[in-house]
Amino acid sequence: MTYDRHTLERMRQRLLERRYVVVRSTIGNQREIAELKGQQRTAEMEEDAQTSSAEFVLTRLSENQRREVGQIDAAVARIDAGTYGECIDCGETIPIERLEAVPYALRDSECTRRREAMAEPGREYPTL
Repeated sequence: MTYDRHTLERMRQRLLERRYVVVRSTIGNQREIAELKGQQRTAEMEEDAQTSSAEFVLTRLSENQRREVGQIDAAVARIDAGTYGECIDCGETIPIERLEAVPYALRDSECTRRREAMAEPGREYPTL
């Protein structure tokens, strides 16, 4: 393990708290979408467009939140496996400051920068 047990438990707790917040927020977003769909709509096109736009934003947030929950779950699994805090590219320890900022980070800052520099335009890579 890269970090002592106390640090790992603190990070696990932080990850699980964030997971709880994201899941609760997603539930709230789903309620808002249902309310938007159930609203009486007028014939005015502008109002319809605003409702559709708000629905799209809320749906998009939900997709991002689902992705974050997956990243959190993977980080907790890495804690359990004893690999949390190890960069998946170089194997070096990810500095605790980076993990404090992005607790589900997969790479240290240098490997993240290198990966982003090599990325093809228009193609997305996970950089956490």
